Amino acid sequence: MIVGMGFVGSQSVLILCFSGPRLPSGFFVGSWRCGLNVCGSTSPRTPREGSGMNGTSQYPAPGEMMPDFELVATNDTHVRVSDYRGRRHLVLIFIGLGNSDTARDLLRRFSKQYAEFDREDAQVLVIVRGDKVRAENLGPDGSFPFPVLLDDGSRVHDMVGASKPEAECRPVVCLIDRYGEFRQEFRAEGLPAADTVEAILDWVRYINLECPE
Repeated sequence: MIVGMGFVGSQSVLILCFSGPRLPSGFFVGSWRCGLNVCGSTSPRTPREGSGMNGTSQYPAPGEMMPDFELVATNDTHVRVSDYRGRRHLVLIFIGLGNSDTARDLLRRFSKQYAEFDREDAQVLVIVRGDKVRAENLGPDGSFPFPVLLDDGSRVHDMVGASKPEAECRPVVCLIDRYGEFRQEFRAEGLPAADTVEAILDWVRYINLECPE
């Protein structure tokens, strides 16, 4: 990773270039000011009527605040996005029904590198579309180092545009900074899980450099 400084008008910006694993298709790294996304996704999602939170037509987009939501974890605890606000970044992994090889590979890779995310003050949360029985198909409770949340009814998957027919479903990962801002979205399509996870970890490190605690 190469770090440099530049200017937009009279304001300084932090410019980072990442080497190694490439970012998922449709994304690039650009110049950011603290709290402001200057460069974002080159492939914005098309909103669908009634698909967002509270029936709105817009999905969360980079630079916007992530709507708060609460889900029950497999250990019966209640988890809210706002519980982490001001403390930790969030890596939200939407895996649909979780029965694709892509989803399983991604979870294994996140499990392997979980300690690296933890050192960067990032909390990984997996969100499965279904009930506890569905979640148990991913592995016995406690087999992952991160919470697995139950999105029975697909309300939160719908909110971020992660609800597709299972034949087309690929994991969607949303990166939320500690201030609740939606920073980036990654769709695991056609890349090895290791490359996807490394790209997300690079973004977390980038945010920590951009806006240190």
